[in-house]
Amino acid sequence: MTTLTFRQVETLDPSTQPLPRQGHASVFHKGCLYVFGGRVQGSGRIYVNDLWKYDTAQNRWEELIAADPSHMPRKRHNHSCVVEMNAIYVFGGQTVSDEYLGDLWRFDLDTRQWSELATSQPRHSHSALKHERSMVIFGGRTGLKPAVYSNEILVYDFDSNAWDSLYAGDDQNPTTVAPHPRSYTSIVQCGQYLVVFGGYWWNGKEHYFDDTFSFCLNSHEWVKLSPLRDERVPHRRNRHSVLSLPATDVGSMSGMIIFGGNYYGNRRATDKFFGDAWLFGSLMGESLTSGRWSKVTLLGDIPCPRGHHTWVNDDQDTGRTWMFGGEANRQRFNDLYEVRVEVPAV
Repeated sequence: MTTLTFRQVETLDPSTQPLPRQGHASVFHKGCLYVFGGRVQGSGRIYVNDLWKYDTAQNRWEELIAADPSHMPRKRHNHSCVVEMNAIYVFGGQTVSDEYLGDLWRFDLDTRQWSELATSQPRHSHSALKHERSMVIFGGRTGLKPAVYSNEILVYDFDSNAWDSLYAGDDQNPTTVAPHPRSYTSIVQCGQYLVVFGGYWWNGKEHYFDDTFSFCLNSHEWVKLSPLRDERVPHRRNRHSVLSLPATDVGSMSGMIIFGGNYYGNRRATDKFFGDAWLFGSLMGESLTSGRWSKVTLLGDIPCPRGHHTWVNDDQDTGRTWMFGGEANRQRFNDLYEVRVEVPAV
C-alpha cells in the first residue's frame, strides 16, 4: 500500500514567513525550500515577486532580498522555476495587468544578484523541470484574446543561453498522438520520458483532462498511457501538484504521484477541490505503457483539499518531500508540510 504521511510544520518564528499564496513556484536545493512569487491573499488581485527560503535544519523562513532590487523579475504568478548549480531560474508567468511574460531570470544564491537571460514566447500556467543541462517547458497558455493554448515542448540550454523546440505541435496531422494543448498541468521525468497528466483549456467552456501521456526525449514522440480502456483513473482536474517517483531497486515503481487540484463543471456552485492522491507507475525495467493508476493512502496531518500549491522532493533525505501553499474557494494558504512517501516494493 502506497502512503503519504503528512506532518504540518510549525516554524520557530511564525511572524516571519511567506504570505498565503497560490500560483507560486518552488524548488528544493541543498536542504532548503525556495518559493518565488505568486498571487497572495488580499482584496483584489495582488501579485508578488518575493523570494523566500525555508531552511529545514534550522526550521526557519527567511526572505532573500535582491542585491539590486531595481533589477529583478516583475511581480507575477503562474510562472515556473528550476534550480541549476547554485542558481534559481524563473520563467514566464502573468502580471496583474494580464500581460503574458516570456522572460527568463537567474538568481545567484551566492551573490543574490538577478540577471536576465534569453527570452522565449510568452506563456503562463505551463510546467517545467530540469533535464541534464537544460530547462524543459511544456504547454501553457500563450494568448489571452483569443485564448491560445500550447502543447509545445521548449528547451532552454544553460550553456548556450538559447531556446529550442523539441515538439512544436502537429495540428494538421490527425494521426499524431499528443496531448491536447493545455495549461495548469505538471510534468515529471521517468528515465528518458516526460510524463503529463490532466490540465485545462477553455474555448468558451471549461474543459478538464484525465489523460496521461509520455514524451520520449530520444525519439521526440508522444505515447498515450491512460486511459486506454475501462480503467480507474483520477477525476479530471487541473492545478494539481505532481511528484516524480524514480525507480531505484528491482521491484520498485517508476512513475509519479499527484495530489489535489480542482475541477469546474460549467454549472454554478460546481467548483470542486480535491484532497486525494494517486500513483501512476510501472515496475522498474518495464515499459511505462504497462503503468496503471492506483489510489494512495493519506496519513497524519492531511491538508485540506486545494489546488495551485507546490510539492518538491528533498535532495538531502530520500522519501521526504515538501508541500507549500495553494488555494481553495478563494482562500489562500501558507501552510508547510513535510510529506513522507512510502511505496512498497512489489
